[in-house]
Amino acid sequence: MCVTSMIYDHYYDKWNNPLYYQPWVPQITPEEIEEFKKLLDRAREYDKKHNQPDCELEEKKEKLRKLSEELGVKIDFI
Repeated sequence: MCVTSMIYDHYYDKWNNPLYYQPWVPQITPEEIEEFKKLLDRAREYDKKHNQPDCELEEKKEKLRKLSEELGVKIDFI
């Protein structure tokens, strides 16, 4: 499995937690979005260096896009 794919899975699993839908739980912060972006950039670089430049699966991107919309979070770098 490529690293980029693992990053998508991690954030999807983390943010797909039912607690994120509860009003008393803090929502996803801009810092968390920035952390995700940095990790994703580093993972893409790693995958490219290790001959896996096309390992990002569209289905994982789409799942994360849909979840971010449901949570009201703008993610424009996937």
